[in-house]
Amino acid sequence: MLIVSAIVFSLVFFGLLTYAIWDNIVSEKSIVRLGDYSSLTYSATDRDAAGTEVTDLLVSKTRFGGAVKKEAEKVYEQTMKVYEEEAAYHEVSLAEYVNVFYDTTEARFRKDVKNSALQVAKEEAVLDAVAEKEKIEVTALKFEKLIYAYMESTGYTDREQFLVDYDEKQLRVQMRRDLTVDWLLEHATGPALDEGDTE
Repeated sequence: MLIVSAIVFSLVFFGLLTYAIWDNIVSEKSIVRLGDYSSLTYSATDRDAAGTEVTDLLVSKTRFGGAVKKEAEKVYEQTMKVYEEEAAYHEVSLAEYVNVFYDTTEARFRKDVKNSALQVAKEEAVLDAVAEKEKIEVTALKFEKLIYAYMESTGYTDREQFLVDYDEKQLRVQMRRDLTVDWLLEHATGPALDEGDTE
């Protein structure tokens, strides 16, 4: 009887230990389980709206770990710092600034920024995961094509100046995510899309 109790105790102890270790490892990953993206559907005809639709759907099907929450917190802090600097520039408190410019309370504004930061972190995580899985890369040709589209959308005509003002590494990350949204739309089902800026 004592041996049976010792075996049961060992199994329970090691089971809990394994669970604790696994839970800790998993919580440090951006994505615990990437949702199924083989059967995404969208209802919008506008390409940007359809891209948002399929990305949001994939986010809703995905389980996230602690790394995404940490990234969202970092984005939240950086974003709030910008708003605090804007308020200081206008020589008003943050509460006054958001009340005048956003017609809301500081508490509500902070909550909205926090929710947006978490959503953005989740979207970036799923797009990066799909890009990794599907081996979506920004080739030299794709980079050149997209950089001019980005320049046009931001009002730049000087390529060199654009690359001074915008970090190339971050541009490549964003380009890869944009290409991944295009890939998702190509494999999703829905109505015909407006052409827009496609690859």
